[in-house]
Amino acid sequence: MRGIPVPTAKWVIDGEEIKCEGNTKIDTDNFSTVLNITECTRNHTGIYILTVSNPAGSKTVSMNVTVLDVPAAPIVNKTPCKDLRFRVLGLFEGNDYEFRVFAENIAGFSGPSPVSDPAKPCRPITVPGPPVNPKVKDYSCTYADLVWIKPTRDGGSPVLGYVVEWQKAGGEWEKVNKDDLIKQCAYRVKGLTEGTEYRFRVRAVNMIGDGETREIPESVIAQDIIIPPEIEMDVTCRTNVTVRVGHNINITGYVKARPDPEITWTKGEALLERDKRTTLTNNFPVVHMRIKEATRSDHGKYVLKAVNDSGEASATITVNVLDRPGHCKNLTLTYVTKNACMVNWDAPEDNGGTEITNYIDTFFMVDKCIENQLYQFRVQSTNDGGESDWVKLTDVLVKEEIQKPVLDLKFVGTTVVKAGESVRLEAALRGKPQPEVKWVKDKATGDNPRISVDTGSDYSKFLLTKSKRSDTGKYVITATNPAGTFTAYANVTEDRHRK
Repeated sequence: MRGIPVPTAKWVIDGEEIKCEGNTKIDTDNFSTVLNITECTRNHTGIYILTVSNPAGSKTVSMNVTVLDVPAAPIVNKTPCKDLRFRVLGLFEGNDYEFRVFAENIAGFSGPSPVSDPAKPCRPITVPGPPVNPKVKDYSCTYADLVWIKPTRDGGSPVLGYVVEWQKAGGEWEKVNKDDLIKQCAYRVKGLTEGTEYRFRVRAVNMIGDGETREIPESVIAQDIIIPPEIEMDVTCRTNVTVRVGHNINITGYVKARPDPEITWTKGEALLERDKRTTLTNNFPVVHMRIKEATRSDHGKYVLKAVNDSGEASATITVNVLDRPGHCKNLTLTYVTKNACMVNWDAPEDNGGTEITNYIDTFFMVDKCIENQLYQFRVQSTNDGGESDWVKLTDVLVKEEIQKPVLDLKFVGTTVVKAGESVRLEAALRGKPQPEVKWVKDKATGDNPRISVDTGSDYSKFLLTKSKRSDTGKYVITATNPAGTFTAYANVTEDRHRK
C-alpha cells in the first residue's frame, strides 16, 4: 500500500473488525499490512475485507478464504423405516455416497450391514434429441456432403456420434456408416449411382441408445453440378505484384467451377511449367503460383486461365521485379569550349522496373572548366532499387576547338534579278571558333543602306533591296577565324527582258 500521508489499514470479516488477539496477528508498516492467523479452523472461512485510508481517500479489496478440513461425521437416519426401501433426500449431485442399514427390535440394534457400492446422484439419462437442420451442402454423381447441428438435448449423456441412413427411390432405408459412429456434424456419403434419386436422414447416439431421426427435406439426384469457371484474385495480387530481385513471387487466386477446371499459367506466349524455381499448386478453390528468387526477366504479364466443359475464365496480373537500373548508353562529348563542355548519353535499356531518379535530361553542360586541363566524366543511373555501374569517357582536354571555316552557298552560279527587285544570297556556315563573315562586291567595302547581313552560328544571309544595274557583278563572301579563311563567290546579273 502507498499514499501521502501514510494510510491506516483495517481488516474486517462478517462486518466485524479483526483485532490482534489470541492466534490472530496484524503487522502493518508504511508500505504493507499482513494478517496472520495461526492454527486456523473451518470457522475462519469467509470474505476478508482490507480497507486502507488517509485524509485523501480510501481503497478497499476483498479476499475469499476457504479453510479445508476433514469432513464431518456421516449423517445417521434416526427415523424407523418399516419397508425394505428408503428414499434418501438432500444428496449433492456428483458426490459419491455409501450406505449401511441397521435392523432394530425390542432387544436393540443389530450390527451394520455391509457397505453398499458407491453411488453418485445424477439426473436421469434418456436418448438424445434429433440433429438440428440437416441438409445437403454439396453433391456430384458419386457423392453427397451432408451437414447438421448437434441436438439441443443430449439426454443427460454426451453424444457419442451420429448415424446416417439413405433411401433410394422406392427402396428401404439403409445405414450408411455401418461400422463406426460419425464423430463430426458432417459426412460425405460415397458410392452414389449416377442418375439415382436419394433421400437422407441422421440421428444421434449416446450411452442409452439411438435418438430420434431427422430427415433431410429435399431429395438429391446423383449428378454433376455444372458451373462455369469464375476467378477472383487474392487481395495481395488483385492486378499488380511488385517484388525486389531475389525475393519470391507469390500469386494466389480463387477459382469457383464445377467440375474442377483445368488450370494453366502463361507469361506472354509461354506456358509456365513446374521446375526448380516455379511451383504450381491447385487445391480448389485455391490456386497458387510461386517463383523463387525473382530476377528482372520474371517481370511481365501473367495470365491465370481456368477451363471446364461449361466455359472458361482468365485473370491477368502484372508482375514488376525491382532491381537497380542498367548502365547508360552511348556516352559522348558533343561540345567543347575553353571553359565548358557538354556530355550526352542515352537512357539505359532497362530502368530496373521503376523510374530513374538522379537525372531528368540525357545531357549535361559542364561549366567553369579550366582551359587546357584534363577532365574525366562518368554517368550513373539510379532508381529505388539502387545504382547502376558507371559509364566513363576517356580523358577530355578542355580547350577551344579549332575548325577551319567552311561556306556553302545555297545558290551556285549566276543569280538573275530584275531592276528594283531584291537580291538574296545565303550560305551555310561552319567553323570553330565562330567565324567572322564579310560580304563585298568587286572588292568594294563601302556602307550601303540598302544592304543588310544576318549571320548566325551556322548561316549567313545577304539582302540587297531595290537593285540597280550597278549592283550587278561578283559578290564575295569571306569567313575568317584563327584556323583560316574560306571564300565563296556569287554572280548577280540583271534580267533585261521585260514583260
